[in-house]
Amino acid sequence: MEALLSALKAENLDERHAAVAQMAERARENTDDLRQIIAALRASDLTGRWYLGRALLKVGTPVIPHLITEAETETDVSVLKYYGAVLASFGAESVAPLVALFSSENAAARGMAGAALEKIGEPALDALLESAKSENQTVRLCAGIVLMKLGVYNY
Repeated sequence: MEALLSALKAENLDERHAAVAQMAERARENTDDLRQIIAALRASDLTGRWYLGRALLKVGTPVIPHLITEAETETDVSVLKYYGAVLASFGAESVAPLVALFSSENAAARGMAGAALEKIGEPALDALLESAKSENQTVRLCAGIVLMKLGVYNY
């Protein structure tokens, strides 16, 4: 994996893209490789994060629970932004785990979840409407904010 991570800094774009594809292929088969990609994303600069985010997208929906788990403790908003972009790209498949983050103690993770759900849009509406009725005040508030951003005011 180290050689592939180093290839993300190559001058040749084809080398970078090939490294992304190889990382995704390895991560689909090995969760340790997936965890290494996520750890590298946390430690990378903006360019590295972009390529690593692409690798996570290419892995597919199996990354969802891993990113949700990482988001629970991540406080760096610039890292959470990439988690949210990847999760939002999976659309409806990410809705339930993102809504579940509304009950997290981590305010930054709740914010990321809200932004990702806003990006997902209509496929998230039913879950957001249900969450707006939660007994948990924080969950209700988070769901309400996203619903307002989506133009839903009566619920």
